[in-house]
Amino acid sequence: MIESILYNGGIYCRLSLDDGSAGEFGSIQIQKMMLEKYCKDNRYTVKEVYIDDGYSGLNFYRPAFKQLLCDIEAGKINIVIT
Repeated sequence: MIESILYNGGIYCRLSLDDGSAGEFGSIQIQKMMLEKYCKDNRYTVKEVYIDDGYSGLNFYRPAFKQLLCDIEAGKINIVIT
């Protein structure tokens, strides 16, 4: 018998101030919408949405990213969609 895996997802969106107007996909709202659709299409339960708007990706000193890592370690989520 094949077991199905229950995925509890965390969506992570980030847009740096340096990204400026990055075109069609350059907004947090668009990223979030696309990732939520992906989760729905793949039957992933979205437990949390993590958003770091205006933070550089050059380091890990981002509040939502830190919370994401804590939630992974706590077992709250077991898949990250970004």
